[in-house]
Amino acid sequence: MQVNIERETLLKGIGHALGVVDKRGSLPILSHCLLQTNGNGVFISATDLEVSFRGFYPAEVKEPGALTVQAGFFNNIIKDLPKGPLALVGTDKAAMEIRTGDSHYQLYGLGAEQFPAIPEAVAGNLMEVESRLLKGMIQKTIFSVSGEDLQFNLSGIFWEKVETDEGVFLRLVSTDGHRLTLMERPLPEGEQLELGAGILVPYKAMREIGKFLDGQEKVTLGLDGKTLSLEAADKHLFIRLLDRKFPEYRRIIPEGFAYRFSVDRKEFTETLRRIAQLSSDRFKGVIFNLAADSVEVTFANPDVGEGRELLPVNLEEGDLDQLPLEVGFNARYLLEPLQAMGGDTVFLEINDRDHPCRIMEPGDAHYFSLVMPMSL
Repeated sequence: MQVNIERETLLKGIGHALGVVDKRGSLPILSHCLLQTNGNGVFISATDLEVSFRGFYPAEVKEPGALTVQAGFFNNIIKDLPKGPLALVGTDKAAMEIRTGDSHYQLYGLGAEQFPAIPEAVAGNLMEVESRLLKGMIQKTIFSVSGEDLQFNLSGIFWEKVETDEGVFLRLVSTDGHRLTLMERPLPEGEQLELGAGILVPYKAMREIGKFLDGQEKVTLGLDGKTLSLEAADKHLFIRLLDRKFPEYRRIIPEGFAYRFSVDRKEFTETLRRIAQLSSDRFKGVIFNLAADSVEVTFANPDVGEGRELLPVNLEEGDLDQLPLEVGFNARYLLEPLQAMGGDTVFLEINDRDHPCRIMEPGDAHYFSLVMPMSL
């Protein structure tokens, strides 16, 4: 194999591959990316057997062929070379030479025949969506995915197609057992993608989807059995779905709330961020004392110190006679949805100290986070 390719073009392909390759070393070939010539360019592929990427990048092909190279080392070399054309030359013993000006490197690889097969693009059950819309949904839900290795059914984001009186929506739901985030956005009329009872997309795959969408105006989604595919321009991403049952999340969502408070989102976020500086693994909870026009936020960590702040709030709905209401929360579980939201004001909706609080933006009933309280 011998090709000439622009460094910036090659870096884009390596960047996608680097996020996909298996860095744990379970199989040596999974830390490699595959380069294959095809007419007037190069296909760059990577896989960890759960997430697979294949993209086409224009290049001058002087000699066809295929080879693999360790993605991490390949990226480290290419990103530090000067801008301009590079020559990639395959040699004996599964090695690749990189040449530009007076610079000359050789990287060892494995035989291209060892590289796992990358799935093919889905022919039917497709849907085209705006990349900006999907990326925003991922950013606003991914923070509440469980990081626990044993909670397999909580280690991804649940996708569901929902039909309501307002239309057809794509809904994304994530939970770690302590909080739940739900976001849905309308789909264009006539789109074909059917998700059945819903699909569970792994956390790593959701991160890679977010990167894949960068710089793309639209993306085509496809579903074939247990594989979700995304196609944009000459790039494809394939994801093996989690074969786990997502919790019956609808049971967790209260039908209504006794109180609704409105509060300035920025002030609330900054207050929680300051108080959270005193938290530790042993002491994470902040205590809220909610009145009709203010909320007292306190925190005490006997190993570090304590803090108290008073914030103005407005009681939008609820019985004044039952206030003040005292309730405790993990500060981080409140901070993350507040940071993901973009409005000036947020609603805090709550029933009592033992049931979840809902955080949402006024005017957007299709996006909210539920946070379970902590024992006081």
